Amino acid sequence: MAKIKSKEIKKLQDHHQYLDRKVKELTEDRKKDRSAESKHLLMRLKKTKLALKDAIQKAKAKLTGL
Repeated sequence: MAKIKSKEIKKLQDHHQYLDRKVKELTEDRKKDRSAESKHLLMRLKKTKLALKDAIQKAKAKLTGL
């Protein structure tokens, strides 16, 4: 059971790292492109990244609680 949970955490962490790279990329692009569309995309990615971070913390807490 713990092995399955650790795989899920790893998957969440990988996705979080991907979103982190995309946020950095879009932040750089945002210096040139100040459109509302780019702002909404960046905000959505940041919110998703934050939600993943919370999910990772909850999963780790459950794993250590077992």
